[in-house]
Amino acid sequence: MTMNYASNIDAVSSSDAVAIHALLADLQQCWHNLNFAGIRALWDQSRAPIYLAEEAEQVHTTWAKLEAYWQATTQSIQRLQMRIEALQLIALSPELISAVYKMHWNGVVRGMPRPVGGDNRVVATLRRTAAGWRFVQYVEAPLAPIVYMRKLYELAADPGFS
Repeated sequence: MTMNYASNIDAVSSSDAVAIHALLADLQQCWHNLNFAGIRALWDQSRAPIYLAEEAEQVHTTWAKLEAYWQATTQSIQRLQMRIEALQLIALSPELISAVYKMHWNGVVRGMPRPVGGDNRVVATLRRTAAGWRFVQYVEAPLAPIVYMRKLYELAADPGFS
């Protein structure tokens, strides 16, 4: 699996950037396999998560709530793929890095006749642990509906028309 992104590593060491790229590649692979135990392993287990998915009304701030969300996802999603692009890494402290990126997803939802997809911006906070860099916070930020609809209208225009 390839990831299409460029890093802003000015404030992050190259070894930390490489480790975080590997973590995000693992995240993509886990989502592709709907491997939520694998996704949880990418998180700092010593603290409660902060996880806000675009389609969730509430933030998940306990492992029980997050695992219930993942379980509901396995019941509704048959297949999923995600792609990370335009990664920026910002050092917050020697032990914390913010990863900001665009995420595109494609999914097959049980009971729907055609696949669906979407785009989000993601802001994730990663903590240096004994096991390496791990998620402590993850927030998906979709475009506002008016901006998203404008983009859909732009995509509907015939190619070459200007």
